[in-house]
Amino acid sequence: MSGAGLGGGGAAERRVFPLFDSLRAIAALCIFGYHIAASQNAIGGTWLGNLNVGVPIFFVVSGFLLYRPFVARHDRGEGRARLRPYAIRRVLRIVPAYWVALTLITLWLGLQSQVFTLDGVIRYYGFLQVYDTATIAGGIGQAWTLGVEVVFYVFLPLWALAIRRVRSELWPLAALALAGIAWKVVVLATEFKAGHAFLPALVAFPAWLETFAAGMALAVISVRATQRGWRPRPVQVLERHPWLAWLAAGAAYAALCVRGWQGGERGQVMISYELKTVVALGLVVPAVFGEPTRSWVRRVLGFPPLLWVGLVSYGLYLWHLAVIDKLADGGWDDKLGVPLFTVVALAGALAIAAVSWYALERPALRLGRRLTGPTAQTRTLADDRAAVAAETSPS
Repeated sequence: MSGAGLGGGGAAERRVFPLFDSLRAIAALCIFGYHIAASQNAIGGTWLGNLNVGVPIFFVVSGFLLYRPFVARHDRGEGRARLRPYAIRRVLRIVPAYWVALTLITLWLGLQSQVFTLDGVIRYYGFLQVYDTATIAGGIGQAWTLGVEVVFYVFLPLWALAIRRVRSELWPLAALALAGIAWKVVVLATEFKAGHAFLPALVAFPAWLETFAAGMALAVISVRATQRGWRPRPVQVLERHPWLAWLAAGAAYAALCVRGWQGGERGQVMISYELKTVVALGLVVPAVFGEPTRSWVRRVLGFPPLLWVGLVSYGLYLWHLAVIDKLADGGWDDKLGVPLFTVVALAGALAIAAVSWYALERPALRLGRRLTGPTAQTRTLADDRAAVAAETSPS
């Protein structure tokens, strides 16, 4: 996978963005915090209740990383991307760990009557639970987002094919974002009822079009910066001062949490989508532009424990709620107190996530590389440090 240039204006191109693992970690930890708060009936607090911002962070990350290779090929005037390797890698990345987790969690939590039926197997193993109010939070409750991701995986190559003759992808992406906004306006006007914002139509793929489009637009700008040397003033500023992007993300999150100014419940739902997209985009930008070892923001993202959590973040995402629920059902939140309960739940979820990564996910990815050829997912932050040192050392 192509990457932004090393340093402020260098022509070299990173093959991968090493700080994105930390963005995945932040997203997964936000969702973990959201569910911890929910388990303690503390979700009413807006600062905790909006930690589900981790979902749009994941979507912006997916929009950027998955769309960028398509954009790079288009910008170089190359032919259509091979879809078979893309499909194999996507299936092996998502399906094995999810199917194993769904099976084991169903047995662990006693959900057999919900999942192990003909309808349940089709819905939950087929990523279709997001389309029915009765199933949207069933099985692995948070896995409705995987149904959104799977549709995006299918949509992405079709989109790339549809706009292959368009000179600039940014205007079509703006239209895509407007389509997402229009979708929610229509749903809120026709289907929404007070207190029922978790509607299938409000969480399925079309409702997130502008969030994915934000990551995709970032991919377009990144490719132009790398392959054409196009660095408008805002990009240069963000390369040198990435904290500005995080400041904007923090301001958007604060605005999200201060109720009243958004209007009624429909207005709050609408504005929350857009502000969470801004939060996600602001967090992601420093990992795209600029050398990954410079500035305190990127050093935070380069913190090794955070990078490791990002490495196992898919397993953490899949397993954390089951761990929280099982511990809470045993009364451990009362026995330990919320702070220690949080630490124990996180440690347990990370331990299972590590097993998932090393025993299942990593072998699946290696199989994908054998079937489709080498990918750019193997480069690390250490590789980037070595590349920068080589570029800056005297000849």
